[in-house]
Amino acid sequence: MIQFWMDQPPLFVHRLSRGEIFEGPRFATVDEGDEATVISSKAGEGAVGPYVCITMGPFDLGLIGILARASAALMEEKVPIFVISTYRHDHILIPLEMTRNAVKALTDAGFSKRK
Repeated sequence: MIQFWMDQPPLFVHRLSRGEIFEGPRFATVDEGDEATVISSKAGEGAVGPYVCITMGPFDLGLIGILARASAALMEEKVPIFVISTYRHDHILIPLEMTRNAVKALTDAGFSKRK
């Protein structure tokens, strides 16, 4: 059974223009050249959030369908998602106020919440 957990503080998404500096802790950064997305526990002007981070893994890169199954379950509960995938983990950001709905959707879909 695939487990998920939520061990990060509430996170915020920041959209930065090229050359704009972000001061603060970073959970993840994606640099697309003309802009960057920074995910941080730091709130601030223009930040979107707060989000809860649901983490799943570690996974082998050859596995198929885990994120699709999780996102389909969350879609059924009308939980919007923002996903970051790394080499070993998938991180699903969901609005903080929808945590209960998300946990229920994932457990109903056969995922297990780590204690």
